[in-house]
Amino acid sequence: MDASLVLFLLAGTTTARWADSKQSNALNSFLQTQKHSSKLKLTRHRARMLETTNSTRWSMPTIKILEPVEDLLVAGIEKLRKHGRKGDITYLKDYEGMLFTTEIEIGSPPKTFTVVPDTGSSNLWVMADGCPDCEEPNCLADSEISGPDCKPVLSESFPCHNLYNRVESTTAVRINTSLGAHETFSIQYGSGDTSGVLTKDTVKMGNYVIENQAFGEAQRGQTFSRMPFDGICGLAFQSLAVRHTKPVFDNILDAQDFLQLPSKPDEASSYAADARYSCFSFFLSNDECKAQSHLHLGNFDRDCYAKDENLHFVPLSSKTYWAFTVKSITVENTEGDATEEKIPEKQSVQQQDKVQEGETLLKKAEEVFTKLRKIYPNMLPPKHVSPEVFKTARNKSSMSLCKGCTAIADSGTSLIAGPSGIIGKFHEKLGIGQDGFVECEAELPDVNVVLENEHGVDRTFTLTKKDYILRLDAGKGTERCVSGFMRMDMEDFWIFGDVFMRKFYSVFDYGNARVGFATANSDGC
Repeated sequence: MDASLVLFLLAGTTTARWADSKQSNALNSFLQTQKHSSKLKLTRHRARMLETTNSTRWSMPTIKILEPVEDLLVAGIEKLRKHGRKGDITYLKDYEGMLFTTEIEIGSPPKTFTVVPDTGSSNLWVMADGCPDCEEPNCLADSEISGPDCKPVLSESFPCHNLYNRVESTTAVRINTSLGAHETFSIQYGSGDTSGVLTKDTVKMGNYVIENQAFGEAQRGQTFSRMPFDGICGLAFQSLAVRHTKPVFDNILDAQDFLQLPSKPDEASSYAADARYSCFSFFLSNDECKAQSHLHLGNFDRDCYAKDENLHFVPLSSKTYWAFTVKSITVENTEGDATEEKIPEKQSVQQQDKVQEGETLLKKAEEVFTKLRKIYPNMLPPKHVSPEVFKTARNKSSMSLCKGCTAIADSGTSLIAGPSGIIGKFHEKLGIGQDGFVECEAELPDVNVVLENEHGVDRTFTLTKKDYILRLDAGKGTERCVSGFMRMDMEDFWIFGDVFMRKFYSVFDYGNARVGFATANSDGC
C-alpha cells in the first residue's frame, strides 16, 4: 500500500492520492480534521481543535511524522486500512454522560443541526425559524461557551440554536394533507413535547445523503430550549413514527446496497469489517480524553468491546422500540441482606388504592427528576411509553427486580428506568434515599442482568457500583453520589439508557431484528 500512497503536507495544505478512491477520500477527510492537532478539545457545545506549533513532514515512499501527532495519525491511517470508510463513523459530543449529540445537515445549501441520535423514538425533527419559544432570550453562541479540555462543564448559560428555514432551501417541499393544508405533527417525550409541520428536504448524516427525507419543523419547543441540541433523530422503527414518516436509517437502507449481518459475525468468515450491513452501533465513552463516543452506521467495531467476548444478540420482542425480553434482573447479596426475597410490587399495590398509590409514586419520580435536572441540566428522562405497544410482549415480574420483563435499549434516555414500586424497594434495600442520593462510600452490590440470545444461551451482564452510581461535583472539592436507576410510571417495563449502554457496547441489527451487547473497552477503540 505504501507505494500507492503519496502524501504532501505543505503550508497547512494536505492532499492524498490512493489506489482505492474510497480510501483516498476517507484518508483526506481524516487528515483534514486532524492536521492541526493531536488532541480533540470537547467544550460544552462544540468540539474544537487545539492549535499546535508542531511540524509534520512526509517523505516518499515511506511516511515520516514528527511527534506528538505521530500516534494519532498512524492510528487513524491503520483504522482506515481496516475499515475503509471513515465517514460511516459519526462522532458524538458527550454532555456530562447524560446526553450525546451528533451533527446532521439539512437543505440546499446545507445547514448544520445538532441532534440527539435516539433509539427510543422514530421521528426526525429540528427547531424551525419563527418558533416563538425555541430560543432562550439570553442564549449564547457556541463560541461563547467553553470548558476544560475533554471534560464537559455545567453552566448557567444556555446555547443558541440553529433554526431551519424552509424558504432558504431549494430542495424543501411541504407535506400537505389531502385538503392542501400543511401536515402537522405532535410528539410526546419523557422530557416534554414538541409540535409543528412536516416537510421533505435533503438530509445528510455521516456520509449518507437522503433526498426527500420527511421531518418535522418544530414550531413549539420550550421543553428543549435550554438543551444543547436543535432536534432529535429517531432511530427506532417506522411503526412507532408519528404520521408514519420513514426514519432516516430506513431511508439510508433503501438507498444503499447494505448486506445482512451474519448470525454470528464474530465467528463468520463471510463478515467483513469494511462492508456495510443493515445495522448501526454505539460506543459511549466513560472517558472522552481516552476515546471519543461515536455512532457507527452500517457496521460495528470489533475493537470496541472485550477481546474475550463475542456479541450477544437478543431477538426483538417488538419492532417498535428496540424492545427485547430480559430473563432476569437480580441484585447480589450484600452483608447478609439477601435480595432473593420477593420484592412487593403490583400485587401489594392492587390491595390498596391503586390510583392514589400510582399518583404518589409518580410524584416522587418527578421530584427526583427535578432535583437531578438542577444538577444535570442535560439529563434526558425516560420515555412515556404506551402499554398498548407491548400488550403482546409484556410479562409479570415476580422475583428480584424482574423476571421475563420487557426492556428497550434507548440512547435517548440518560439513566436506567424501571417500575416505580420496584425501583423504590430496590433503593430502600440498598440504603439509597427516595431522592436517589446515597453515601459515596457505601458498599453496594452488583446488579446482574441476564439476557437470552437467539440460540437460547444466557449471558449475565453485570453492573457494578461504579457503573450505576453517578458521582456529582458538589463544589469545593466535594462529591455527591446518586443512583443511575430511576423510577418510571410503567409496570413490568424497563428502559436501558446511557448508564447501561456505556458499560456495554451496543449493536442495533435492523436486518436481523435483534440487538447485541458486549462489555465495552474502557480504554476505547
